Amino acid sequence: MSCPRISDLYEYLDGGMSPQKVNNIEGHLRVCPRCRRAVEERRLIAAAASSLAPFDVPEDFPERVMSRLPGSQPRSRGWLAALAAGTSVLTLILVVMIASGKSGLEFMKGAGGTFWESIKTIALITAKAASFVSLVGRTLRTLLEAGVKGLSLLTSFVPPGAQVFILVVVLGVLATFFYGMRKKLSTGDQR
Repeated sequence: MSCPRISDLYEYLDGGMSPQKVNNIEGHLRVCPRCRRAVEERRLIAAAASSLAPFDVPEDFPERVMSRLPGSQPRSRGWLAALAAGTSVLTLILVVMIASGKSGLEFMKGAGGTFWESIKTIALITAKAASFVSLVGRTLRTLLEAGVKGLSLLTSFVPPGAQVFILVVVLGVLATFFYGMRKKLSTGDQR
């Protein structure tokens, strides 16, 4: 039997499982020390959380939280996005005119043929940039997921004291690397 999902372990601890699932989980826990350790850690966390003193929540707490959520603000700013887009287009046209060194009338005359070529080129570059950004995003997400999975696996085998030591060493190495790179970039290559 493969290890159960974490959500199944939480459901097991909460007592919200069918008797058959409970038997399956308990059978697995008898043979899997890793899952047994995970269940014990979660029991300790739950016990620690339940031993905390209750605290009072202000009456207006839900309203304050909801008012800070992104979708709760009035949507009367749609015109602002349109204005920003129009201003950006006009600024781009102005920059191209200045870069070409032509007057507005000369630019408009010459723009007829090159305008559509420019639009095609811009569209192609935009599509390639979007594809690149998407690829970078997927790659970073995969790397982060692998890192989180590796860290969770590492934390199940390494004691907390050693985890802190490893974290301090890694942060020290990263700080030294970035400080050295900053110093190298600011002074240039002095050979």
